[in-house]
Parts: sequence; C-alpha cells; structure tokens
Amino acid sequence: MRFHRFYQKSPISSDNFDITDRELVHQWRSVFRYNVGSQVILFDGSGTDYLCVITSLRNLGATVSVVKKIKTSDASLRKNIWLCVALIKKDNLELVVQKATELGVNHIVPVICEHSEKRKLNMDRMQKIAVEASEQSGRGDIPVIHEIMKLGDILSSGNLPQEKIAFHPDGISFKQYRDSTNAVSFATFVGPEGGFSDKEISLFKSYNIPIISLGTQILRAETAGIAVSSVLLLG
Repeated sequence: MRFHRFYQKSPISSDNFDITDRELVHQWRSVFRYNVGSQVILFDGSGTDYLCVITSLRNLGATVSVVKKIKTSDASLRKNIWLCVALIKKDNLELVVQKATELGVNHIVPVICEHSEKRKLNMDRMQKIAVEASEQSGRGDIPVIHEIMKLGDILSSGNLPQEKIAFHPDGISFKQYRDSTNAVSFATFVGPEGGFSDKEISLFKSYNIPIISLGTQILRAETAGIAVSSVLLLG
C-alpha cells in the first residue's frame, strides 16, 4: 500500500509527537479524509522517512506515533549542485524549482541578470513548491532556496563551490568539459530569456569560469535550467 508523504518542519526526535501545522492538519482532515488509525509518512529533511499512525486528530492539531523508520537515499552521496538561475517568468521559474528539486539540486539561487524581466519573487511560494516536490519524489531533504542576488554579488560572495560553470550556446561542449574534470560540487549559472549579456560573459571570464554549451539548439530558459540539473546529476 502506498502512503502519502508529508514534510514535518520540526525535527522528529521521539516516537510520539504532536503535529501543530494547521495547514497540514486541515489537509489531512478535509482533503485526504484521514481519521484516527490512518497511516502517513513524515520526513523532516534529515534523510529518514517515518511511517506513522494518527492517534489523535483534532481541529487544530494531531498526534502521531512512529511505526517504522525508513532510511531514504543518502544526500551526502549526491553531487553538490548550486543552481544559480536567472529570474524568469513566474510559472517557468516554478517549473525549474520543481524539477531541480526532484532531480536532487541542493541549492537554488535566483539571480538578477541584465536581461531579467522580473525583479521580485514570492519566496514562500518557491519554498512551498520545493517542499511539495520533495514530498512527491521521495527525496529525504529540502533544497535551500536562497534570496534573490545580483550576478556580481553572488560571484563575489565566497559562498559558492570552487567549481563554477556558466551555460551559453557559444561555449565549449559539455562533453569536452566533463571529460576534463572530476569535480562533484558545482555552481552552475543559467541565463534568462535572451541569455547572458556580453558584459556578463566577460564577468564570468574574469572569474575564470568556463562557458559551456549544451548543443546547437537554443533552449528556453526553463528548459536549460532543467537540462543543466539533469546532465550534472544524472550524467
């Protein structure tokens, strides 16, 4: 039998605990029609799934008891990917966040570029999409959704992995780059509609960041973000 998975914000540290997330309790009562005795899977981002039985279900809260602990895939064995993606149209960026989460990206950084049409972002909405994608995909942790940064600021921040690559149609082939590195931790840069400007390409080069191409086709910004995540994590 397949059980639905739900993210529990507070660390799960005991075999019996209360659920105080009113939105989650409402979902259980009104959407899934759960009752006392219903079983669910909870996870707190630590890499373990907890099969739980609901022992009390109230209007504003619930109590569950852990039946079984299930180790999920070890996040430490995945490549460490920071996806620095330019701000693009709302629905398209939401798609990138969803699919990057499913694929296993660790950090998602929205970046303001010269050709970015958007300058604002609903961070709560982005976080919710990441949580739902983790719940659906069976992922044991939640990617970090960072605040919006300007391209120059993120490059000079010192927070990124040492290995950095930027994607642009005029770069060297990805195969050529992949054959030249054994890195497992990357910061990747994907541009907006219209691509990176000449000034931004020069900025990447000033930081000795390789410019990589995924092929001769011109990809939409959201397609490029998903494709980059795929080739780095699954290739």
